[in-house]
Amino acid sequence: MRRLWLHGARLLDPEQPAASEGALLVEDGRIAARLEAGRSPPPDCERVDLSGTALAPGFVDVHYHGELPAGTADDAERALRRASASLARHGVTAFLATTVAWPSDELRRRMEHIVAALDGSAWPGAVPLGVHLEGPWIRPEAAGAHPLPGIRPYEPREGSTLFDRLGGSLRLVTLAPELPAADLLERELARRGVAIALGHTLADEAATRRSVENGALHVTHLFNAMGSRKHRAPRAPGGESEGFAAIALAEDRLGIDLIADGAHVHPDWLRLAAASKRDRVVLISDRIDLPEGADGWLGAGRMRSDGIAWRLADGRLAGSLLMLDGALRNAVGERVMTIHDAIAACTSRPAHLLGIERERGTLRVGARADLVALDADLRPLETWIDGRSVWRRATSGSG
Repeated sequence: MRRLWLHGARLLDPEQPAASEGALLVEDGRIAARLEAGRSPPPDCERVDLSGTALAPGFVDVHYHGELPAGTADDAERALRRASASLARHGVTAFLATTVAWPSDELRRRMEHIVAALDGSAWPGAVPLGVHLEGPWIRPEAAGAHPLPGIRPYEPREGSTLFDRLGGSLRLVTLAPELPAADLLERELARRGVAIALGHTLADEAATRRSVENGALHVTHLFNAMGSRKHRAPRAPGGESEGFAAIALAEDRLGIDLIADGAHVHPDWLRLAAASKRDRVVLISDRIDLPEGADGWLGAGRMRSDGIAWRLADGRLAGSLLMLDGALRNAVGERVMTIHDAIAACTSRPAHLLGIERERGTLRVGARADLVALDADLRPLETWIDGRSVWRRATSGSG
């Protein structure tokens, strides 16, 4: 039995009111004990001195596109493996493979390849927990960079076939609640235990409330690809609203996620949302990686980077260049959240959204030893998954 003693660090436990000094004992990939600073380690364990660092649960990114939108269907496994290795360098230990709105046949092919990869691979770093379907059941007028040919209303026969093929790999779906048959989609997802998020929408209050009653519990990248500007009349009649973001903020049963890259949402609005939703805020990356030679994805047109985010030719945002450790630093540096809240928004809260808070995103005894050590600037120093070091920052002077 492999035993690891991680000591000397300041523990950033998202489920405790403040950081504390202490040590973790890891046995066979899980947190076996948590002891106060100064306690002697048990015999026959490997000691890891983390003095001068902070130790947190590994980050969980529920909205990471990576190379999937621009790659081919049969490159899914290679794309996920590259993502796995890359994400570990940023403290991410688990993520959802997030899609875009593809036409029916294209979506089916891609999901078959992704599910095969999820079922059969050992990962070099961060573990893909499953699929986040962002679309195709979204509002065309709030598509953002999603390709219009792939956007459509929900059709139960297509949905049932797709969901059966995905099985337990389907973890999260972003949908527009005002679309025809959205209530059927929501009920089917709730029956299957899939988390429901609202996004790419112009829904009014009635449609939003119905979705919440059907099981919706989250909002995807608040303020982006949704009505957010009408402060006088967010509850416009007629089945749509230019104030969905205000409706979402006012609905206590909905959590939110935010892209804290400085481009998608101004820090003032991030602070407003964080103050409103408090412990219901999740940070995401919404990151896109274009493979060499690619300039966009199916039907969305050419994209360019401004160094912070991807943009379409007309200037519209099309995804971020953010990693979750950058979101953490931005949220703290812009005074959007305290360190404690920002850590929780990257760990325990996304884990709770997926119903895995006892396994990941936590420092509880018995949980997986998915961990990240951070320096004083909140930059990752080392990442462990199941108690195994999968990445360590090179020290100065090393070869």
